[in-house]
Amino acid sequence: MKKISLAFCAYILAVGVGQAQEAVHLHWRFSNQDTTGKQFDLTVKNNGGKAIDFGEYDLWFNSNYHLKDQVHGKYKITDQNGNLYRVSFQEPVQLAGKDSLVITYVTDHPITHTSFAPNGFYLQSKQDANKVIALKNPSITVPQVSDAKNKEMLGKLFDKNALFNGSSDTQFILPTPQSITRNNGQFVVKNGFNYFIDPSLTKDLSNSFASLNKEFSSWKAKPVKDKKQAQLSIQKVSGLADDAYKLSVNEKGIRIEASHAQGAFYGLQSLISLIPGNLNAMQTASIAIPFVEVNDAPRYGYRGLMLDISRNFKDLSTLKRYVDVMARYKLNKLHLHFIDDEGWRLEIPSLPELTAIGANRTPQYTDGNSIQPSYGSGAGLTGKQYLTKTEFQELLRYAADRFVTVVPEVETPGHARAAVKAMETRYHRLIKEGNKKEAERFLMNDFADSSKYYSAQYWQDNVMNPAMPGTYHFIAHVLDEIKAMYQEAGLELKVISIGGDELPNGSWEGSPLVQALMKEKGMTSVHEVWPYYIARVHEILAEKQLTMAGWEEVGMVNRGKGMEVNEKFADKGFMLDVWNNTIGGGQEDLAYKLANAGHNTVFISASNFYFDMVWDNHFEEPGLTWASKTDLYHAYSLLPETYFANILYTDRGKPLGESYFKDKTRLSAEGVKHLVGLKGALWQETVLDEEAMDYMIFPRFFALAERAWAPQREWESEEKFDKKAFDKTYTAFINKVGNHELPKLKHFAGGFHYRLPAVGLKEENGKLHANAEYPGFPIQYKLNGSAKGFPKEGLNLKAGERVEVYTIDSDGRTGRVSNYAK
Repeated sequence: MKKISLAFCAYILAVGVGQAQEAVHLHWRFSNQDTTGKQFDLTVKNNGGKAIDFGEYDLWFNSNYHLKDQVHGKYKITDQNGNLYRVSFQEPVQLAGKDSLVITYVTDHPITHTSFAPNGFYLQSKQDANKVIALKNPSITVPQVSDAKNKEMLGKLFDKNALFNGSSDTQFILPTPQSITRNNGQFVVKNGFNYFIDPSLTKDLSNSFASLNKEFSSWKAKPVKDKKQAQLSIQKVSGLADDAYKLSVNEKGIRIEASHAQGAFYGLQSLISLIPGNLNAMQTASIAIPFVEVNDAPRYGYRGLMLDISRNFKDLSTLKRYVDVMARYKLNKLHLHFIDDEGWRLEIPSLPELTAIGANRTPQYTDGNSIQPSYGSGAGLTGKQYLTKTEFQELLRYAADRFVTVVPEVETPGHARAAVKAMETRYHRLIKEGNKKEAERFLMNDFADSSKYYSAQYWQDNVMNPAMPGTYHFIAHVLDEIKAMYQEAGLELKVISIGGDELPNGSWEGSPLVQALMKEKGMTSVHEVWPYYIARVHEILAEKQLTMAGWEEVGMVNRGKGMEVNEKFADKGFMLDVWNNTIGGGQEDLAYKLANAGHNTVFISASNFYFDMVWDNHFEEPGLTWASKTDLYHAYSLLPETYFANILYTDRGKPLGESYFKDKTRLSAEGVKHLVGLKGALWQETVLDEEAMDYMIFPRFFALAERAWAPQREWESEEKFDKKAFDKTYTAFINKVGNHELPKLKHFAGGFHYRLPAVGLKEENGKLHANAEYPGFPIQYKLNGSAKGFPKEGLNLKAGERVEVYTIDSDGRTGRVSNYAK
């Protein structure tokens, strides 16, 4: 075996163009001599019989953690912008058949979870960029912890699980209604039951009710014209808000009352929530619905989920699944993040370059006809990686039928690389054609700009230039196109996000055009360009009668000491998505500061509702770590208007103590009026497919649905917070989630691959005991190769025995394995 200490030559696999890729195997692990978590070995084994010559190719890969340029011997690794890196071989390197090459490399930060391992490997010829060999991602060896440390971790999980295992109390409806009274008795619904819908509600409910009929097709429900004869009666009454309803189940049947179709729809979702999760509605002959009286309306008008389809694209069918599940749990805003540095995912017919280039990541990106590989896309994705105009309009109508509004985001001026590069290619094409005026129409980058910066994702050229007319022409044009798509779909675009987050430090400072703008406007600092830009874009939206949404920075300004609240914009009617509340980050109260100042604020807590964050400390759990480690309890712990009431119980990082939060801003009475909603988010840098998407979102999604709809609890107060009362409601919540709602997802909207609970283990009185993070899934163990149900009384282990313990669902899918050695 050869060993080359390179400082990140990630997997040297160079199969000749005519040789099978399967001849080479790549394996990644922590380096044996490492004590920092930053040094790794990547072993490349030539499984074939012929020697492999690496001299002709460069090796390319993606890394979520930034790597400095590194040189070692015959190899060097260089930063190629964003998260793309190149390993260059200075001379031929031979790898004989059956031989291996071990390459050691170093990262800037310790790698703690599997999602930070490198991916997207390919080889590209130095002479011919079209000669590309796609390489499979490496197999990964999970870092081992000592038996003692492993037992400690499993014991802590066991103790935490035990806090919520002692009660069978179960939440009746998820999300919790404003008011619910449980009465004695049940109404039994049988096949062939009949229903009545008030004619004035029929039109707006027709499509959603048709979907319900399809979902429960075996029930053969029959409409009747007389509401007195109906077992399920949906009636229109006056005086209720748009999304309010009343639900009554008694010996006479089921009655839903609403003033609007939206409220009636939510009443139906509550009815479905009353169905036990262990009953498959498609096969059961009857269902017993408990007698209840419900009066309900949501806590917040804005109840959202943001899906990023830019970093790793998700298609129309996937988005429809998520619209379905949002509607089922009464979320009403799909914030669609389809534009970012790594991809433009919406067809704009008048600007074909946006998708021809911006939705096309290839190794040949240097010719300007694509953008570079990112986040594991490797040697190039096949097929269409964007929504066509027709597909987008289909999504808009599909969502509207389920009372979900799609809020599009056109990310500006940072996070804009896909658009900037697409319009740059357009510029060069039109210049060659001699059409300089049209070429400059949508150009957004100053070619003389010498600004030096790194964005949050390590880009060095991802910012629109606010001194160029093309920037504003581009934004206005795209807004017109999107607005027209809504109109053609029979809908009205009212709110659109212009992004506005994470402008890199150093942006615009080296642009002659920006310097000229500053001189013209009498600006003394480049920081003054930011509010100028926001005001310009707001004018564009106002002319189009659109409400401007954006990330928190849209309502902030840098006066020389970092970003702070911009009170001057508070009366503009912006809608701010405020994410920055990471515990220990110093901005835990930012949402309250902005709301108190009069900004309409949607709280999108990165600490609680960023579903791309890892679940816990286990290396196998996918996701990122910069904001939090967020299990279901931590997600549920968000108290939107009293964030600090229970924060000491939920801190997932270094304990900070009460004094740290003492001087933080609290939400004022005026601020409550401007806290208009809650939202969760899934950023998809690490989410490569639908199954991974489901795993990251569920079951944490249910905590978002609960907090966005359910009424404020008595203990949501710093003065009255009662951890025992809080934990009691959490127990009822997870009993509902595990026993009822997760099983339902298997039969809903094509099914969801949700996360199964992990198992805590603890040895007491000579026996090993096990419990799960949430109920509903049997615990099994493997010992000596055979799988059995874990005994309730505990398991006897002999010295030297090792056991694998995990949860399992009815399809045989298993959760994370907990290993235990006696």
